[in-house]
Amino acid sequence: MDVAHLALMIPIVAILMVSGSGMLKMYLAHKERMMDHLSGDQIAELEQMSKIADILDQRVNVLESILDDEIPNWRERYDKTVSPQ
Repeated sequence: MDVAHLALMIPIVAILMVSGSGMLKMYLAHKERMMDHLSGDQIAELEQMSKIADILDQRVNVLESILDDEIPNWRERYDKTVSPQ
């Protein structure tokens, strides 16, 4: 795999992680509204999932900062490959 393919794959993985963690946070927010109906075990599980979502968000931020350092214009290059023209 050459650098160009790697440079394209990393943002895609980062975007998937961001969208996945965002969806997980939305799910957890919905579950939090339903807390009146949850058992203690379910509440503990939701808290654990929230921590996992925060960790994933931190990892995405680290990946993006690494990309910013290694490939300075990766966001612009990626936008050009994804945008229909």
